[in-house]
Amino acid sequence: MNRPQTRQTQPGKGWVQGRKDNNSGSNITTIGTPSQLLLPRLEGVIKTGKGWRARCPSHGGKSASLAITDGDNGTLLLHCFAGCPVHDVLGAVGLQVGDLFVRKDLRSMSPAERSQLRQAALLPRWRAALGVLATEANVLLIAACQLGDGEPLDDTDLTRLRVAAVRVFDAVEVLR
Repeated sequence: MNRPQTRQTQPGKGWVQGRKDNNSGSNITTIGTPSQLLLPRLEGVIKTGKGWRARCPSHGGKSASLAITDGDNGTLLLHCFAGCPVHDVLGAVGLQVGDLFVRKDLRSMSPAERSQLRQAALLPRWRAALGVLATEANVLLIAACQLGDGEPLDDTDLTRLRVAAVRVFDAVEVLR
């Protein structure tokens, strides 16, 4: 099935679907957010506290086994309680995983908005690097205590100490 190309004109302004119109050249119609794109394609949709439940189009059935929730960043989260993979659920309604995410048109953003987006993208890397540093600091502390107590480090300990040093250097590079 050929599906139309979608893009977002401005952050938070919804999805658009581009179509050629023989009279005016190009006509753009608004589709909406990822949830507005998916929900009309599902059967048995009911509103729940923070999202929706629906019948899973992948495995069928009569129960509302598909949970749908809008994430904090506009991403649509899906979970089939029967165990269907997200790719199968979306494929059954003619969508792809990329359709679950809000697309941002960087060209329409101000330099400050682009900078803020880049900084937000770095946060998970920084958190991961800090987690590595915390773990490897504990390894170094254990080795220092062992040496301080006059106990030698065996080959396994020395190898782990070298791994810790490499991971610390890698984490420092991520944080730069």
